[in-house]
Amino acid sequence: MELKLGTTGKIKTIEIAGKFDIESTEEFESIFNKLIESSPSLVSIEMSRLDYIDSSGIGSLIKSLNSLKNKKGKLLLVGMKPMIQNVFKLAKLDMFFEILSSSDFQTRYIDGDSDDSDIDDLLKRN
Repeated sequence: MELKLGTTGKIKTIEIAGKFDIESTEEFESIFNKLIESSPSLVSIEMSRLDYIDSSGIGSLIKSLNSLKNKKGKLLLVGMKPMIQNVFKLAKLDMFFEILSSSDFQTRYIDGDSDDSDIDDLLKRN
């Protein structure tokens, strides 16, 4: 497995490539826990180059989701290949994770002006 960390605006990103299996869960969890020490409001996991995930990899993602939720953050899974997305759907994990295509992620979180969403939030509250 190959991991790359990055930041896009206010979004912390982790790109996962290759195989996410029992041999790589410890490394992923260690990096993820360091990443969320600063309590980011949004973390995306870019999965377009992920070829394989097993139950231990899925377990790590569930742990990560819960850790981030405890810090009032949001986890996005971005760009899953159809084969991997089917595993998440069959296991009903798409009910817990926000799963987005790369283009949907770009449209919703990158292209949108964050100042507008703050104004929209204020208007909704009033």
